Amino acid sequence: MLHDRYEQLDLEAALLPRELIAPFPKAEDRAAWEALLPETRAMWIGLAETYLDYEWPAMKVQHYREYWRSGELHTRTSAIFERRSVLGILAIAECIEGQGRFMDQVINGIYVLCEETTWVPPLHRLHAKENMLECMPDASDHIVELVTCATADLLIWIRYTMQTWLDEVSVRISRRIEREIRDRLLEPYMKRDDYWWMGFREGVRVNNWNPWCNSSALMGFLMIEDDRERRAEAVRKIMRSLDVFIATYPADGCCDEGPGYWGPSGGGLYVALELLATATNGAIDVFREPLIQDIGNYIYKAHIHERFFVNFADGDAMPLIGGDVMYRYGRSTGDEDLQRLGASLPEGEPVIHIWFELYAQLQALFLERERVESGARAPYVRDAWLPATQVMTARESKGSEKGLFLAAKGGHNLESHNHNDVGSFIVFIDGYPLFIDLGTEEYKAQTFGPDRYELWYLQSQYHNLPTVRGVLQQNGGEFRAKEAEYDLYPWVSRLSLDITDAYPAEAGIESWRRTFKLHREDQPHIEVTDQFKLKEATNDIFYSLVTPCEPIPGADGALRFEYAPEQWAVLKFDQAALEAVIEPIDKMESRLQRNWGENMYRIVLRERMAVEAGTRTITVRKGK
Repeated sequence: MLHDRYEQLDLEAALLPRELIAPFPKAEDRAAWEALLPETRAMWIGLAETYLDYEWPAMKVQHYREYWRSGELHTRTSAIFERRSVLGILAIAECIEGQGRFMDQVINGIYVLCEETTWVPPLHRLHAKENMLECMPDASDHIVELVTCATADLLIWIRYTMQTWLDEVSVRISRRIEREIRDRLLEPYMKRDDYWWMGFREGVRVNNWNPWCNSSALMGFLMIEDDRERRAEAVRKIMRSLDVFIATYPADGCCDEGPGYWGPSGGGLYVALELLATATNGAIDVFREPLIQDIGNYIYKAHIHERFFVNFADGDAMPLIGGDVMYRYGRSTGDEDLQRLGASLPEGEPVIHIWFELYAQLQALFLERERVESGARAPYVRDAWLPATQVMTARESKGSEKGLFLAAKGGHNLESHNHNDVGSFIVFIDGYPLFIDLGTEEYKAQTFGPDRYELWYLQSQYHNLPTVRGVLQQNGGEFRAKEAEYDLYPWVSRLSLDITDAYPAEAGIESWRRTFKLHREDQPHIEVTDQFKLKEATNDIFYSLVTPCEPIPGADGALRFEYAPEQWAVLKFDQAALEAVIEPIDKMESRLQRNWGENMYRIVLRERMAVEAGTRTITVRKGK
């Protein structure tokens, strides 16, 4: 899309000199910085004041080695992200206040990062060719990976916004930043073509790493590199690599890694395209391409209410996606619904110990007044069907979170950041969660290792799915849904899937069709129907339902849930055929608890008698 279309473009001539690329005001533009919203200025300055005496935590080799001992990442990555977040906060606060109060700590932070032996965390060392299993960090570890790119992003834009002020202290500060960016990012990028995420290795599928790394590399070459020929050569390589990512994206624009990864995948692609358009004064512009537009509009199709999104795959139910990138994306593609969603989501305070992307933060700052004053409300699209990934969403009424919301998926079990969840579904009521996809826990070595699917929250039995003879869905591209049938009418939205092949042969399934319906007329309700035939009769069949609401059995045998204060939902099922067992889930750790709180339940609907075939339907509606 990019390389072929612009192959004849004279990039050396088209690329603006770095001093003319100005995506946001520099610190000395006091009028622009003082025009930020007063409450935003106060928030950043208040945050920075807590770090005036910050001691910059040590990066201990023992933390680096701990990964090889136990696979534990948090101790090591906590210090990495904390240092970067604090530096970003201090830099923004100094630009806002402009009195020099935070300058010493900004310079301290710059040198703290520049003095790190490597920016590469131990887990990402496995993406290097040399010394992959060496447990000690070394400067030879300079490779292009996520933390290196995020660190470069931070330093590039500190240098851009504050260079005049930094040079008043010493020109060595900016020179040091330039040297580290060249040594750790630009040189390794140009030296190698075999990083898996670049997409130049045959048979290797790329994911969010591609636009994430490429957008940071693009920042570096545009804002640091002064050799015109080398700069143009690098931008061509970046466009070739981005083309691989675009080509592997599902044709419906769905982010199969889940909404939590849309920020670095679809949103990361947007950042790269935005930079290309800015740096060429619009000579490179693909924002009217249907796939580019669909990659953007996916995110509002997956939106439920406020910070809740349809979180199939790894990720969080309330991902930290910036509304600003959605707003900018929608403005570039002319998608008003995407702009509305972006304007409706507040940025919030930066989270320490999580990625700090200064480019994104600065873009958000200077568009905040426009977004806030628009008064836009999320679009709340009524229906969406993404046929390539087989994801359906439906809500009771367009333009409102009120009423029932249903999301369901087919797909396969070789999706990026996959969970074994073919045929699973999500139900919300009035914007509150009822039946959910848990998401994932804190990442560790096992998350990306050969025993990944031993993690309980990735297994089909902890998704809203059937289990037959104790056999779970398996991971792999052959375990998939087929014969997807989607129907949309004013009164009902329907998806039907054959999920037989999502289970291995030992489950003994001859056929299994699962159908989802959201009925809007009369008494609105959701139906999930399983129609199955087994090779031999068994009573070892159960249907899991995961909920953050305590299930309360009623006198009629139905289960009731108080999903909001004095607001109830009712689950009905065939009590003659199924017995309900309620199990508290006591395995949740920090990340799941951040999303859902401490209480979680699994409802297990078990077959009472041995059956060879049958039809089972559950219904969900509002109740008393």
